[in-house]
Amino acid sequence: MNTTISISWNGHEFNLLADRAVFWNEQKTIFIADPHFGKASSFQYCGIPVPEENTLEDCERLTLLIEKTGAENVIFLGDFFHARSGKTNEIRTILLNWRKKVQKTNLYLIRGNHDFNAGDPWPELKIKSFNDPTTLLGIECRHLPVKYSENPYLAGHIHPGFSFRGKGKSTIRSSCFVVNSKYIILPAFGSFTGLKNVKFGRGDQIFITNGDEIFEIPEIKS
Repeated sequence: MNTTISISWNGHEFNLLADRAVFWNEQKTIFIADPHFGKASSFQYCGIPVPEENTLEDCERLTLLIEKTGAENVIFLGDFFHARSGKTNEIRTILLNWRKKVQKTNLYLIRGNHDFNAGDPWPELKIKSFNDPTTLLGIECRHLPVKYSENPYLAGHIHPGFSFRGKGKSTIRSSCFVVNSKYIILPAFGSFTGLKNVKFGRGDQIFITNGDEIFEIPEIKS
C-alpha cells in the first residue's frame, strides 16, 4: 500500500502523506490544512443533529502522524476551528486532552477565514497564531492560495478534490494535493469537510488520496 510519495520541491524534499498531510523531514515539520475542528458542534448549534466524533478522530489521526514521523512542529494552514459556535466545552476538552499527548510538539497556526470568525485557539493549547501569509522555518505559509506570489508557498482553503471515471458510469472522487513549482495546495485534513473539484493547470501535478493510499494522476491530454 502506497501511503507516502516523496517529491523534490524548490530545493526541499517533502513527503505527501495519504492521511492528507505534508511532512518536511529536514525540519521535522508536519503541515496540515483546514481541520475545521468543532464543525459538527456548529451544526448542532444550528439544530442539525450531527454527532461530534470527527474532532476526536482527527486529533487521534494527527497524534499518530506525529508519532510515526517524529515531527517536532505542526503548522496548521488555516481554519483550525470551523466557527465560534463550535468552540464548545466538549471540543475544548477533546483538544486539551490531545495537547497533553503532544505537549513537546510546537504548534503554529496561519489564520484562515474561518479563524477570524471563530477567534484564536484557547491559550492553554499553546498555539502560536499568525496572519496570512507568514514565513515559518524559511517557507511561506498561507491559508488562501494566490495567483501571484514572490515566493513559493504551501496553502489550503479550497479543499481540493479530483474526479475521474471508473468502469461503466461509476465516478471516483477523492481529496488531492495540487503541486506546482509555485505552490503546494493541501487537501482538507478535517474528515467532516467538502471537496472542490480541481483541474490540471499549467505545470500542475495532482496526487489523489483516499486517506489510506496516495498516487499521482497522469495528466490527460485532450
